[in-house]
Amino acid sequence: MKPWTLAWVYLLTQSLTVPVVQAACATYAQGPAYPVARVFDGDTLRLKDRRKVRLIGLNAPELGRDGKQDEPYAARAKAHLERLIHNDGGRIYLRLGADRQDRYQRLLAHAYAGDGENLTEQLLAAGMGYQIAVPPNLANLTCYAEAEARAREDRLGLWQHPPRPSTALSGASEGFQRVSGRVQRVGHSRNNVWLNLEGGLALRIERDDLRWFEGLDLDRLQGQEIETRGWIYRRKGQQRMRIRHPSALRVGR
Repeated sequence: MKPWTLAWVYLLTQSLTVPVVQAACATYAQGPAYPVARVFDGDTLRLKDRRKVRLIGLNAPELGRDGKQDEPYAARAKAHLERLIHNDGGRIYLRLGADRQDRYQRLLAHAYAGDGENLTEQLLAAGMGYQIAVPPNLANLTCYAEAEARAREDRLGLWQHPPRPSTALSGASEGFQRVSGRVQRVGHSRNNVWLNLEGGLALRIERDDLRWFEGLDLDRLQGQEIETRGWIYRRKGQQRMRIRHPSALRVGR
């Protein structure tokens, strides 16, 4: 089974449910164990060799900076990651992604505690962040989705809060958001497929990313109520969110 098949099942059956068989992520404890110098938040840390690491598969809430308030569960997510690391000696194992660095020059990696347990999986299972899938870094997609599904069903952490309705987004809304709304129109341009939600938020799927959506008729989403997640930005006076992978979409409430 390809790693994104589970996401297709969720989308086409219009529900995200906990699978009967729970597939935990494989443990990993090979190569050097890197000492951790600092945890910045629930998804980013610094090694003692000064390299920064961004965990693959997870977006944790942001701590407040420049006078802004912490997002809900930001401090708890940071503390949870610190405990997971320091309870096993303060060292972690790393498996780098297919894309090894992001635009901020951080290492993109799956991180494992001293006992070999996957840190992203444990954070998702506790509701301390949302799963994200950014191709080509799609390893562990299924077990991450299942960890999040368990937290969602048990209403842990962030899952105690509903998504923001697309009609309630303000013009200043930006950054990572979990949003729900009805697809008013599905549009096609030369370079993108657009899912336009009530309230004006436009979900953008680049044609180069459509290979990950193979087999799904996106036009069928018109008129459907969906939930999505991602980073909101403004372009040409419009609020937009880029969708890289079908795991960012869920049909139905």
